[in-house]
Amino acid sequence: MSKLQNLNEDTSASDSALHPVLVALLQIRLSNRALRDCMQEALRIILTAPFSELLPSGAIFLASRETRELQLLVHENLAKPLHTLCARVPFGHCLCGRAAAERQIMHAACVDERHEILFDGIQPHGHYNVPILSGARVLGVMVLYLPHGHRRDEREVRFLETAALVLTSIIERKRFEEQQESHYQSLIENLPQRIFYKDPDLRYVSCNRLYARDLEIQPGDIGGRCDTDFYSPEQAEQFAREDRWVIESGETIEKDVIRSYRGVESSYHLLKAPLRGPAGLVMGVFGMYWDNSEEKRAQTALKESEEKFSAMANSAQDAIVMVNQDEEVIFWNMASETMFGFQVEDIVGQRLDDWIEPGESRDEFARLVAGLTRSRGEHVAGRTVELTALRRGVEPFPIELSISALQLKGQWHAIGIIRDISERKKAEQQRQLMEVQLRQAQKLESIGQLAAGISHEINTPSQFVGDNIQFLKEAIQDLQRLRADYRALVDVVESGGDPALLLRQVREREEEIDLEFLNEEVPRAIEQSLEGIGRIGKIVRAMKEFSHPGAAGMVETDINRAISTTLEVSRNEWKYVAEPRLDLAEDLPKILCAPDQLNQVFLNLVVNAAHAIADVIEQGDARRGTIDISTRLLGDQIEIRVSDSGTGVPAGIKERIFDPFFTTKAVGKGTGQGLCIAYTTVVEHHHGSLRVEDNPSGGAVFVVLLPVDGTERVGDMASLSD
Repeated sequence: MSKLQNLNEDTSASDSALHPVLVALLQIRLSNRALRDCMQEALRIILTAPFSELLPSGAIFLASRETRELQLLVHENLAKPLHTLCARVPFGHCLCGRAAAERQIMHAACVDERHEILFDGIQPHGHYNVPILSGARVLGVMVLYLPHGHRRDEREVRFLETAALVLTSIIERKRFEEQQESHYQSLIENLPQRIFYKDPDLRYVSCNRLYARDLEIQPGDIGGRCDTDFYSPEQAEQFAREDRWVIESGETIEKDVIRSYRGVESSYHLLKAPLRGPAGLVMGVFGMYWDNSEEKRAQTALKESEEKFSAMANSAQDAIVMVNQDEEVIFWNMASETMFGFQVEDIVGQRLDDWIEPGESRDEFARLVAGLTRSRGEHVAGRTVELTALRRGVEPFPIELSISALQLKGQWHAIGIIRDISERKKAEQQRQLMEVQLRQAQKLESIGQLAAGISHEINTPSQFVGDNIQFLKEAIQDLQRLRADYRALVDVVESGGDPALLLRQVREREEEIDLEFLNEEVPRAIEQSLEGIGRIGKIVRAMKEFSHPGAAGMVETDINRAISTTLEVSRNEWKYVAEPRLDLAEDLPKILCAPDQLNQVFLNLVVNAAHAIADVIEQGDARRGTIDISTRLLGDQIEIRVSDSGTGVPAGIKERIFDPFFTTKAVGKGTGQGLCIAYTTVVEHHHGSLRVEDNPSGGAVFVVLLPVDGTERVGDMASLSD
C-alpha cells in the first residue's frame, strides 16, 4: 500500500476533493462484504466523484489468466444489449480489451473505430478504460462513460489511477479471504470428524457433510432445526443439557460416549466447546465428535498383543531386552534375569551397558543403539554381533546380540535378542582343535605317502655317491702303492745303484692299477659325487620348506616358490606318469598367507592330478600325461590353475568333490580329506575360492584364487595355526 499512499498524498495535495472519495473506497476494502458487493459499491462511488465529468454509467471487468479475456462483474446503467455482448471480452478486443492488453488507460472522446462492440441505437459517448493492475499482472478493467467529445483530463486520469490502485487492493484482499474461506471450508468438509454449530437457542446453524450424512440430510438443510428433529427425546434432552452447560459455563466438554442412532450403537469421542464472538461473548456451541470404535478395538488388540508378547518373551530361552533413546532398559524378560543375574525391578530404567564389559564390547553396543535410535535403524537394523557381557556385573561371558529398531509412541527404540554362547564358544574351540589335529594328521599322511618316494629320491644319488667313494678309496690305495714304488726308484737312483729292476717293477705296477683309467675316472667320480650330494641337499631343503610349521598368523609368501617346492617333494608321485609344465608369472607379488597350509593345498592338487593320470595310463589310454601349473595376477587376487590330462571329474560328483570323506579312489588309496581340507584352507581361512572345471583337452582344472592382501584375516589364522 506504500505506492497507493504516495499517490493518495500526491492527489490530495492537488485537489482536496479527492480525499473523501479515497476514504470511502478504502472503507470498502476493510468491509466484510463479498467481492461483487464491494466492486458494485466502489463503482458507484467512483461514478459520483464530485470533481469529474463522468457519466453515471460504467462497469468493472475481472480478467481470466487462463483464457486471457475479461469477464463482466458489475455495472451501473449499462445498456441492456451490452449485458450479453460484453459478458466476455478477449484481451486486445474493443477499448476495454486493448486497455488490458496494453496495461494502460485507453481514452476515447467518441464512439470511434476502436469500438468493436456495437448495437443498434447506441448513444454517442466517450470512455475511460482503466486497467486494474497488480505489478505486471492484469486483474481487470474499469470502464467509465464520458459525455460525447470529452477530452482527456490529466486530473481525472490521476484520480482514476489512484482509484484503480484501491480496486487492486480490494480484489487481492477479497480473493485472499475467499481463498482462505475456501481452504477453511475444504478443511472442515474433509476432516474425518463430525462437526456442527448451534446458536444460543440450541438450534443448528450449520454442519459438515459427515454430520449431515449421519442424519441422512444435506448440509444446507440443517439450519434452524433442533436435536429433537433427529434423535429420541431422551438423547435430545441429554444433548441440550450438555449444550446449555457449555454456553453458561464457557467450559469445554470432552469425553468418550456410546451413541445409538437408528438402532446402531457405536463408540465416539465427543468434544463440545463455546463458540465466541469478537467481544468474547458466547455465541453458541461448537461440537465435534468421531467414531473411535476402531481405536477402542485397536487399544484392546494392542493390550492383548502386549500380553501375548510378554507371555512369549518370558517363555523364550533367549534374553529379550528393549532400550530407549537414552539406552535405558524398558523391557527385560525372565531369561534376561537368569542370564544376567538381575531381577526386572533392579534393571528397568538402568543403562544396559553397565552389564556389558567395558572396552570394545561396550563401545560397540553404544554405537549400535545410537545408530538405531537416532537414525531410525537404517544402518544397523538386523545386525548380529558378538560381545562380552557381565553376569551380575562381574563375571564376563560371551553373548550373541541380534539388534533391530522399533518405533513406539513416535520414538525409536532398540530391541535386542541376546544368547549366551559360552557353550558354543567351547564347541568352536573344540572344533578348531579337531581341525588343527585333522590338518596335522593329513599332513602326516601326506608326508607318509611321500616318504617312500623321497627315500627313493635320496637313495639313488646316495647309492652312486657311495659307489664313487668306494672307487676313490680303492684308487687312492692303488696310487699309494705306486707312490711307494716311485719312492724306492728315486732312492736307488740317488744312491748310484742299478735302477733297472725297480724301473721294471714301477711299469708293472702302472699296468696293474691302469693309471690311465684312474686319471680319467677319478675326476668324473668326484664330479658325480658332488652332483649327488647337491641333489640330496635340494630334496632336503625342499622337504624342510614344505613341512615347516610356519609362524602364527600369516607371513609374506612367494607363491611361485611354494609351487616349485611342492613339485620337488612330490617328484616320485608324478615322475613316472606325467611331465610338469610351469607357466609362473614373473611379476607375481608376495601375498599374506599361511605358507604351510597352502603347501598342503598345492600338494593335494598335484598328487590328485598324478593319480588321475596314472588311472588313464593303467587303462592303456596313454603312456605319459601332463600337469600344467600356471599363476597370474588378477586385480587384487592371484590365480593358480592346476590342470591335468587325467580322468577328469564326472558331472554328477562335482558338487560333492569338496565334501569331507568323499573320494573316488580305491580303498586304502585315499581318505577323502585332501580336497575338503584344501577347500577349507582356501575359502574359510584365506577368504579365497577353489573350484573345479573341465579341461578342454581332457582331464580336470582346479582353480585357486587368493587375495593378495590378507591383513584382515591375520586374526582368523592365529587360532588355527598348527
